[in-house]
Amino acid sequence: MTKFWAAALDLTPGPGSDDGRFRVLRGPRVNVSLQVAASPVSARDQMHFDLYSDDQEGEVQRLVGLGASYVRHNDDPRDDYVVLADPEGNEFCVCARTTLD
Repeated sequence: MTKFWAAALDLTPGPGSDDGRFRVLRGPRVNVSLQVAASPVSARDQMHFDLYSDDQEGEVQRLVGLGASYVRHNDDPRDDYVVLADPEGNEFCVCARTTLD
């Protein structure tokens, strides 16, 4: 999962914890920590992650090329987003930037 999200967010994998429970992804403006849950998650969607892009279609293609899988597309002009799943099956959305306005 670290490799996918580092590439998806254009961040560099940094050090992890000694026990291997989390990994830091570093960038010039933001750092992100990926942490393994203490116990297996029985249901998905414990958190929802949205990415916004001026080029939604291009970003979806890039993320699929990195290992994401296509789930569905909601093309309502007021709420245009594509649902993808990361290589471990965690769903996230790629939204058209206009839906942020």
